[in-house]
Amino acid sequence: MVKHAKKSLKSTIIKIAIVMIFLWSFIGTKGQLIEDLAIPIGIGYDLEKRNKEDVDYSIPIATYISDPSGEIKSEVITGKAKNVGETRGNRQLRSEKKFLLGLEKVLIISESYAQYGINNILDILLNSPQVNDKAVMIVCKGKAEDILKYKIEGYPNAAEYIESLILNSRYYNFFSGQYNFINSIARVDAEGRNLVLPYIELKENLPQVTGVAIFKGDKMITKLDLQEAKIVNLLRKDSGGGIFTIKKGSKRYIDYETKVKRKVKCYKQGEKYKFIIDLNLNGVIASNELYENLNKDPKVQKEFVKDMEASIKKTCQDFINNAKSQYKMDFLSLGKYAAAKYGRHTGVDWNKVVSESDIYVNVKVKINAEGRGEY
Repeated sequence: MVKHAKKSLKSTIIKIAIVMIFLWSFIGTKGQLIEDLAIPIGIGYDLEKRNKEDVDYSIPIATYISDPSGEIKSEVITGKAKNVGETRGNRQLRSEKKFLLGLEKVLIISESYAQYGINNILDILLNSPQVNDKAVMIVCKGKAEDILKYKIEGYPNAAEYIESLILNSRYYNFFSGQYNFINSIARVDAEGRNLVLPYIELKENLPQVTGVAIFKGDKMITKLDLQEAKIVNLLRKDSGGGIFTIKKGSKRYIDYETKVKRKVKCYKQGEKYKFIIDLNLNGVIASNELYENLNKDPKVQKEFVKDMEASIKKTCQDFINNAKSQYKMDFLSLGKYAAAKYGRHTGVDWNKVVSESDIYVNVKVKINAEGRGEY
């Protein structure tokens, strides 16, 4: 009986907790009915430069609202002002409902805003305790408002689609999927680190990831295309998944689907630093139209491994050498390893140090499976 009573009590407590979460989420923290609330699902950040020093801020919010009939619909409401905080008051004047923060899924920053600097976004959101720390942050081409207003079949709002798009990007192209608000704060403020965010634009009637936005401090300095983004993601992250291809014509190629584990070593010789990035790839052959008898002949497998290691190493090394001279910054966040080993808060400019350092890549490729066979 005692055991049954404890089980029943535990079940009751769980049910009450679920009901309380439901009530808080949909009725509000101060007793408002859902009909009186606008529930943000996505927030955008746009700006227009008035002159060299001054800008106008435009902050659109995609919300769920309940109309008089009880139907839930999506609406984008925009606040405009000369600073970010004032946009809230301006936006409230355009809505008959109160905004209930805490359920937003994406934060979309226009490229022009990202280039101007996002410190004020991070500051105001960090000081808003209701804001969702796990909301995904991205940079977009054009206006964030246009993205939020874009209609996608099967989705009540584009923000829902974009959240899924970013979270599932980790399965290919070595994206991490960890691009939320709280991580962005850590990367902007941390010593020896720089922020990288997914970059999206409208293509072929859908928002698509077309690369990554690279930040120096709180300002975006460049956008890398998907091929470059793939290499940056590979070199920056400790793990991830993607595909590499060796191609020798339209009908002669091999696809290697792999996951990667990365280790970084840092050495200091005098005033010069050296970084060694070890990449250990472990994957399967997704498609093979290049190597005959790959499934059966160990020599052919060794040939493939050697070719793939050389191809990936060359791609990575070429990118590093070009990026070092072009951007003059620590785009791989290698400075955090040097700071951890040789001391933090020493006043070292890690962007300058890393861009002048020797960076080498070692690649080890392993095949787990060669597919079901050849035909």
